[in-house]
Amino acid sequence: MEERKECWYSIVRYCANELAGETINVGVIMHSISNAINTKFLLLEESSSKIKAISGSNVELNIYKSYKDMLEYYLVKSSDNIFGGVGDVSIGTPLEETFLENLFDYYKDKKISLTRPTYSLSSNPEVLFNRIFETYIGKKYLLTNHKQVSVKKYLKEIFEERKLLDKKVAHDFVISPIKDLDQLIKFNIDFGYKNGVWNYMQTVPQLNGPAKNTDWFARTKFMFENLKDDSKVHLMYRSSDISESKDFLQVVNYLSKIDNERIFKFDLDDSGKVFELCNIIERDAHNIDELQIS
Repeated sequence: MEERKECWYSIVRYCANELAGETINVGVIMHSISNAINTKFLLLEESSSKIKAISGSNVELNIYKSYKDMLEYYLVKSSDNIFGGVGDVSIGTPLEETFLENLFDYYKDKKISLTRPTYSLSSNPEVLFNRIFETYIGKKYLLTNHKQVSVKKYLKEIFEERKLLDKKVAHDFVISPIKDLDQLIKFNIDFGYKNGVWNYMQTVPQLNGPAKNTDWFARTKFMFENLKDDSKVHLMYRSSDISESKDFLQVVNYLSKIDNERIFKFDLDDSGKVFELCNIIERDAHNIDELQIS
């Protein structure tokens, strides 16, 4: 029987109008220190129909966005400091079981707030997180975030939303890893950015049959083995799409072990990692119009 993990979760709430007292659920935060420290969160974007329904203007949408962005930024960056300090703000550290309780206390009586943390034991925190989100925020909003779109389309929407696509992030271009065969051997790249070296982001398709597995595996492994310079490859996928597929994980894990300094797994269901990736690209990536792309 799979080991059950301890975790705590809080519902994130937003009050658009203090006078009217209208408060809605806008997200979920889950924290666990079982086996590994993990903070997972998902908050509605300001473009969500649920947020627009309680906002009377773009100013109000931007106010929500500023509160959401500050909370997300703290959730991502607090793990960088043993005391949970982010700039002048020090609420708590994910290293402690009381992390969510500290967040709950800090955000009391603010426009964005948390419910008191709830304790749970689960053998599959990912599934638990999705069920909590569906219950308190709404299933359709979880679907809107990623379930109804392909991994590639979902990733494209993320980069478009952050205004990175075609500015800092290139998409749908080709590379020729073997110089002498540059006219014969080419590989399609889904997304890429350069911050000194190229970082290629390849979305992993659903690997649900030996023929498809073999074809994608062979092409991807060949590309890895012939990468130029210090280029890196990030295998982009969503764990919620493949929770039932052990074959998928086996293939992805094998590929990532070929060269663990240049090949990386990237789970798009990890909101914190996605947020941090966009920040890195925004801060460090070269402008696309300054680069020579095949």
